Amino acid sequence: MTIRDAIHIACGGTILLLPLFSDWFYPFLLPLGMAILILFGPSARRDGGIESAIVHGIDYSQAHSLGPLYHMISTAILIPLAWSKMTVVMVAVMIMAWGDGAASLVASRIKRRHNYPFGGKSIEGSLLVFLLGFAGAIVAWTVGSLAGVSHLPTVRIVSVSFLGALAGCLAEAASIGSLRPFDNLTVPFSSALLMYLASS
Repeated sequence: MTIRDAIHIACGGTILLLPLFSDWFYPFLLPLGMAILILFGPSARRDGGIESAIVHGIDYSQAHSLGPLYHMISTAILIPLAWSKMTVVMVAVMIMAWGDGAASLVASRIKRRHNYPFGGKSIEGSLLVFLLGFAGAIVAWTVGSLAGVSHLPTVRIVSVSFLGALAGCLAEAASIGSLRPFDNLTVPFSSALLMYLASS
């Protein structure tokens, strides 16, 4: 597991603390603090700098290696932007963390993959993004419901989670070419927008 993978999953976990805060500014400091840590922490001062530390041993472009920063940027934007529906923020970040982040760990272990004719991504990878994103969404909605910040009935939670995971899956699959390094922006924003509308 690279630092890049760890940030994906850890950031998803911290977003579940959102209901503990009374104002958007305080949780906004979480992605900001993580960005500072990765930019100026011990790993960033090693040979090769931040890009080398984040994706050590993996052949990524410079833009792609900065994925964790895009992750933090999207989280920092979503928190104040959708604070009135904080569960949507929680779910969108979990879809990104589990769907995009954790799925890449699992997909890399699959020996036989069926690649799309474009972008170098696979059907198995997209399926994992959807399934793990859906699981992360259910976890986030459950936390939101238990914390009293979400009042959707169970059927709506499942359907909105399905739509959010599907949007994240499609956004990740469509992030090819020059957009490939920016899936940490396209995935959460796409899923958050669709869920925001669907839960209104």
